[in-house]
Amino acid sequence: MGDIRYLFDDVLENKLKVEPVDKEALKEMQNEWDKVAKPIGSFGTFEAVYSKIAAIQGFKAPDLSHMKLIVCCGDHGIVEEGVSQTSQDVTRICATNIGKGVTTAGVMAKYLGIDVLSVDVGINYSEEVPYTLNRRVKYGTCNFLKQPAMSVEEFSRAVQVGMDLVKDSQDEGKNIILIGEMGIGNTTSASVMAGYLLDLNAEAVTGRGAGLDDEGFSRKRAVVSMALSKYSGLDPVEICSNFGGLELAAMTGIVIGGALYKVPIILDGMLSMVSALVADRLLDNSKDYIIPSHISKEPVARKIAGKLNIEPVIDGKMAVGEGAGAVMMAHMLRLTDEVFHNALKFQDSEVEQYERFNK
Repeated sequence: MGDIRYLFDDVLENKLKVEPVDKEALKEMQNEWDKVAKPIGSFGTFEAVYSKIAAIQGFKAPDLSHMKLIVCCGDHGIVEEGVSQTSQDVTRICATNIGKGVTTAGVMAKYLGIDVLSVDVGINYSEEVPYTLNRRVKYGTCNFLKQPAMSVEEFSRAVQVGMDLVKDSQDEGKNIILIGEMGIGNTTSASVMAGYLLDLNAEAVTGRGAGLDDEGFSRKRAVVSMALSKYSGLDPVEICSNFGGLELAAMTGIVIGGALYKVPIILDGMLSMVSALVADRLLDNSKDYIIPSHISKEPVARKIAGKLNIEPVIDGKMAVGEGAGAVMMAHMLRLTDEVFHNALKFQDSEVEQYERFNK
């Protein structure tokens, strides 16, 4: 990768290790939850996720007050094949609006006091994109039916962008990161990546993305099928460089960075889950540092969630992207925080302490 040495090189060379989240810390948080005057475990996944955040941060209870939504943006050469209902120009327009904070996720994040950062990792535009942090590695990926989407070095640079964003955010005082993406055509790339990573066919991994008609959907599935028939035995880096997206690579870097710097990463939907799956293949235990949010309507989403051993709590058949599901999850976590801190405890009630029988 030239003369530049990336921290990501150490990930690829297995020089960096990450310990799993401290199980004792999780158990201590569980004991604290059991003191809340309600049926034991009745907040279900929210208790587990809330406790996991505390364990990652190293606190007795999570700090949910310093969050940041990072939306990674990039273009995809595969749109040449008619797999999307819009042109690449929409990526740039949406990235600008995300940076302004006026899109779906942006208005929700503003309501919650969560900072939003739009990042250009690979938008196909000759100038700088307004309201967007320029970390452009390349002017969009190539059409992967004709040539690799990007080189291994370009993939590595995009991953390093994500890792650096985590460190920079941590230095700013942010201790939870939400991730989202914007990139016309990116569900096609992610579908191919999922097919290779999970050994699934085009029918199992291909969805309608932002909303294709039947003709467009058939065309997209045919493209995914052709891509899945090109190679066999690819490793994760080869899969990503041949078929991935620069914004997807950056999200992989954010997940890796979260594990290295001990920052919880709240995922969005299928696209961020694919990136997390790649991160897990590259760095052991990185999935311990991810927080699920929603299960998207893309057909492969549940299979990826199962592979990552995560339980998304929102099932709203959403396909917004840009981190909308992650922001919704942040809101629910703050409500959970209110219960943990302010709800009546057994010791202050007239109800005898409940016992946990499935420790």
